[in-house]
Amino acid sequence: MKKFYSLVLVGVLGITTMFGQGFGASLDYAMWNGAMTVTETSENPSSIIIGVSYTHNLSAKMDLVGSAGYGIGFDVVPLKADLKYSITNKLSANLGMGMYMISDEVYDANAIGVLVDGSDAGREEKSTNEFGINLGLGYQITSALSLGFNYNMIKSGDYDFNGMQFGLAYSFGGNSEEKDKKVPAKSAPVKEDKKAAKEKAAQEKASKEKASKEKASKEKAAQEKAAKEKAAQEKAAQEKAAQEKAAQEKAAKEDSPE
Repeated sequence: MKKFYSLVLVGVLGITTMFGQGFGASLDYAMWNGAMTVTETSENPSSIIIGVSYTHNLSAKMDLVGSAGYGIGFDVVPLKADLKYSITNKLSANLGMGMYMISDEVYDANAIGVLVDGSDAGREEKSTNEFGINLGLGYQITSALSLGFNYNMIKSGDYDFNGMQFGLAYSFGGNSEEKDKKVPAKSAPVKEDKKAAKEKAAQEKASKEKASKEKASKEKAAQEKAAKEKAAQEKAAQEKAAQEKAAQEKAAKEDSPE
């Protein structure tokens, strides 16, 4: 029954969201190890995990990624929440936690309950739902396709259970959310800077032209003033010379005998 509910959950999430922006699908191969996976005939089982995910952008380089999957082979349903940090345009690192709903017969057979009030009082009912921490790296192959590697640290001690998984993830919409997030942030300021530079250049040109006109106007006014002053001086000199000549002529007439 647990398998049925797990399949319904993954199926509903996949069908209702796979074509939405920010949603994606993944196919991983997981290798499990630890005492909880050991039987008399085999150990270190593996799973093919089919999953769906949703990416929510937090900042220019940080994303929150939620995912749900279903494991075929070693039966497990991982539900994870990760913080993804973009180291470069291609390489990213993630760290998060999750709940692992394990329904595999081997794990169920190895699971034991927690002691209640001492070893003689018995044990609580065993649980196959485990919490764990996962970390990994991702590489963006194309705008929509990425390659990922994760290490799941779920249980330690005598009854340890951990696993490594790697696979491919596809972002529906060609990673359009990331493009919308990054491209405007780079292109818009460039356009604004070009526009501002043109406006500044135009203002500087207009200012230089205005200053040049003012300078030319002042020089012209100074030249006109100098010319007027020179003309006034020449006129005054001419008038003075005429007055002196007239005075000399008058004096000469007075001195001459009649």
